[in-house]
Amino acid sequence: MRDYAAYRVDGRPGIRNHVVVLSLNSFCNRAVELIAETVRGTVPLVHPFGRNEIGVYRERLERSLEGVVLNPNVHSVLVVGYEPQSTEEFVETVRKATAKRVESVLVLEGGTMNAIRVGAEKALWMVIAASEARRETTGFEGFVFGVKCGGSDATSGVASNAATGEAVDRIIEMGGTAIFSETTEILGAEHILARRAVNENVVQKIYRAVEANEKMAMDAGIDLLGVNPVPDNIRGGITTIEEKSLGAILKAGTHPIQDVLGYGEHPKKPGLYFMDSPSAASEVVTGLSSCGAQMILFSTGTCNPVGNPISPVLKVTSNPRTVARMREHLDLDISAVLTSGMSARDAGDRIIDAIVAIANGKLTTAEVVGHMEFAPIPVGL
Repeated sequence: MRDYAAYRVDGRPGIRNHVVVLSLNSFCNRAVELIAETVRGTVPLVHPFGRNEIGVYRERLERSLEGVVLNPNVHSVLVVGYEPQSTEEFVETVRKATAKRVESVLVLEGGTMNAIRVGAEKALWMVIAASEARRETTGFEGFVFGVKCGGSDATSGVASNAATGEAVDRIIEMGGTAIFSETTEILGAEHILARRAVNENVVQKIYRAVEANEKMAMDAGIDLLGVNPVPDNIRGGITTIEEKSLGAILKAGTHPIQDVLGYGEHPKKPGLYFMDSPSAASEVVTGLSSCGAQMILFSTGTCNPVGNPISPVLKVTSNPRTVARMREHLDLDISAVLTSGMSARDAGDRIIDAIVAIANGKLTTAEVVGHMEFAPIPVGL
């Protein structure tokens, strides 16, 4: 069992201790930004949504924002809303689901400047309370990992995704949970994943997710060959969706798939899960963080710099050219798999070591550089 030091939030381990200032809609963004600028130690979450979304987009937005608050890396949250009814409904919902401190402030009661004054005072005391939290030793139980690949090339399926899959297997064996995603990137390989489903219901969920994705493309008149693989995938040596999918699913390891989750939906028990989502990196990483993932494992070929404000993103590559060209965006170089005969299993061990170091407080390159992308509504394929 690999141990690390973690904060305890709602009985689950958190590897960061964030005080979040959360915008409920675009009218609140400026207040959120200025509160965060005023109060050191807060994390601002802003986005362009919240007023006119309906149907599935409203559902995804609400689930995503609620999920961010529930993520164990969040100590407490200041909700900045525009008007009282929707703000109170959101606060009441999250308070029912968590014992964390949840405060709110309204822009429509006194304007933006008043919201900044009131909010900054509340945030100040929340940060001080968060600073008193202490780490304690724990194992991988209660730990959720998001699993993503991006900037994929020919080295991804051969090495970095395979090594990530080795790490995912070990995470599951140590009592943890892993969630992989990107429905477009299982096209052509869905039958392979379906064999690993725990029951027929999960089999059908996998097939329905793929069919819905394909229908979305056809209804929009989109040729998936023009969407996926994308040009940098093709330059990196990937020629078809099926080829990309066969490499992509390796990052999910070999354990049974417990269920198919909606965007931002929390898993109900330990094990391996698939999240039905688009493939764009910012939306996927945001969704995985909203699923409760305390950390994201991100395997990359040509490199993708995306990060997340709540869940540290561990970037892994096996491409030696990418290491030389994009070092500032990478956390772990496992190019020895291709250049020196390192096994995928040994590379998986290195990923586990990197996980423990980051869980114990080591910063990722995305955190240091400031890549904190937050995209709470998935759009497109």
